[in-house]
Order: sequence, then C-alpha cells, then structure tokens
Amino acid sequence: MLQTTKLQLSGLTCSACERVISNRLKTIADVKTVIVQVSSGITTITASRPISNEEVTKAIQNTHYKVIKNL
Repeated sequence: MLQTTKLQLSGLTCSACERVISNRLKTIADVKTVIVQVSSGITTITASRPISNEEVTKAIQNTHYKVIKNL
C-alpha cells in the first residue's frame, strides 16, 4: 500500500525550485511520485513506505530549501 507524506518547505520561488526538489526527493528509496506546489511550499511524496523528515532533509541538503513542518 502506498503512503503519502505532506510537508511544507521554505525557499520555493519558481519552477526551477520545483524541479530541484522533485529530482532530489525521487532519489529517496521507495519514492514513487513527488508533487511540489511552489506557491504554497506544499510537497506531497508518495512512497511504498513512510518517508521521514530526516530523509527529506538529507535529500535536500546543500540547498537553501528547508522543511518547515509536516502536514
């Protein structure tokens, strides 16, 4: 069964940000899809298991994006 994780990220301003976040999060094991809403910072990750904040933080490290909160 697929699990959905929703997070709010800071630092998203354009479609390039969307691509960077999406590409980085897709490197996490078992992630199937990533949907990034630049206007709200809401990022939805669908995976075959729950994805932790630590995994997201590691995937986006060395960027200016940050996890604000889980939704």
